[in-house]
Amino acid sequence: MATVLIDLDGTLIPRGSWSSTFADVCRQIAGAAGTSAESVCARAMAISAELLRALDWRAFDWQEVFNRTARELGAGGAPDVLEALSRHLHEFTLNEGAVEAVTALKAGGYRVEVATNGHARYQLPVLRHLGIYSLVDGVRTSDAHRCPKTCAEFFRGADVIIGDNPAFDVYFPKRFGLLAVFYGDWEREARAYLSRLGLKLSDVTPDATVRSLREAPRVVSELLRRRERPAGLPR
Repeated sequence: MATVLIDLDGTLIPRGSWSSTFADVCRQIAGAAGTSAESVCARAMAISAELLRALDWRAFDWQEVFNRTARELGAGGAPDVLEALSRHLHEFTLNEGAVEAVTALKAGGYRVEVATNGHARYQLPVLRHLGIYSLVDGVRTSDAHRCPKTCAEFFRGADVIIGDNPAFDVYFPKRFGLLAVFYGDWEREARAYLSRLGLKLSDVTPDATVRSLREAPRVVSELLRRRERPAGLPR
């Protein structure tokens, strides 16, 4: 049985889904620090980006990122991120075709796991709220492996990944032998993202691209059939 990984943020759920939760936390820190919520969020995202450039899994530990931000701004500690999430969890939605894609992959006989750079304590409530947790066979998080989607351990035993991030859903998985199905506009996203991490666009290409999650199960099946078919045999 082949194992298919599918990304969460930007793939199963829209990008920016966490914006209200983060804004809530930033407003509380700003009130204590005597500054604007915008400047707080900007500093928090800069701290996360700095850790991400070092491929550090702690880039996605939002409680620690906001605690560090609050300390730098003289506000002491940050409010509880999970409490803020609970206030905004009702705002999270799925991308169109997400449930259909997971269901079709399962019906095709594949093991399906969510693969996210996020930490379990933040992502599992979202997955449960949206009903995805009960549909999948597992969830891989960066805190469980002590690395983001950049190390062999994270991808061990998987065959295919579906996702919207050129680095974490294409470049690194392909280094470890996975087939990569990119969700979105590859040329635009790759130019914008890979350069941030010092990766070259010419060094990586997805095995397939889809613009709709509903296309993904068919594409995954075709890629796996090609991989299994010995060279030289007719299609």
